[in-house]
Amino acid sequence: MKPLSVMIVTLLIYVLFIGIRIFTNHFPADSQRLKTAQNDIPAATEQRADNLWAYYLINADNPLRKDFTVGLDTVQGNFQLDERCAGYAREMIADAAADGVELTVVSAYRSVRKQQENLESYIQRLIRSGYSSKEARVLAEKEIALPYTSEHNAGLALDILTPDWWETHDDVTDDFENTEQFRWLSENAHKYGFILRYPREYENVTGIIYEPWHYRFVGVYYAGKIRESGLPLEYFYKTNF
Repeated sequence: MKPLSVMIVTLLIYVLFIGIRIFTNHFPADSQRLKTAQNDIPAATEQRADNLWAYYLINADNPLRKDFTVGLDTVQGNFQLDERCAGYAREMIADAAADGVELTVVSAYRSVRKQQENLESYIQRLIRSGYSSKEARVLAEKEIALPYTSEHNAGLALDILTPDWWETHDDVTDDFENTEQFRWLSENAHKYGFILRYPREYENVTGIIYEPWHYRFVGVYYAGKIRESGLPLEYFYKTNF
């Protein structure tokens, strides 16, 4: 190859390399965005976080202890949460009402026994709709956590819908995200220590389908930071605990 040709090829390779660097800087891959977001989150030891008792993972890999107990307090109607965060939920509901938005709690604390009953009931419902027993169980466990692995069993989670939800629905569905309740919660839930626990884009991380109605108490400080980061609790917790 002639010297001029070598120079041209070298120049083209250099230009291509620079172009790739510029593109990736402006349009980073998901993994790079995650790394950047995690690096921007201060360590827990550097902060004065409230309600650290509530800052822990509950999922399939981190079940509650079999001897777990919780003191309960009423939030709305017959629904209860851990007595240490129930007041935050009541305040959130009251402030939403003051803004003209009625938040209707449809689930809160559930006993382990009730969790098992819900799971088995849903499996049977799927079987009746045409799924095999194996298919029904796999699908059900993506939507309903196993006993001891549900945030509801710990008294830290609320399911919230509209007052008239059951007039037009026979189940909880994604279109809750189109309601004024969801919009209000998206803007304000973190102020009371609650986060949208199972975001759509991280189903592969949480192991749970997108649930725009499910809110988990983690304390006001961490709720704000998690909302800012855009990350699910799994990523944030690993970075900060």
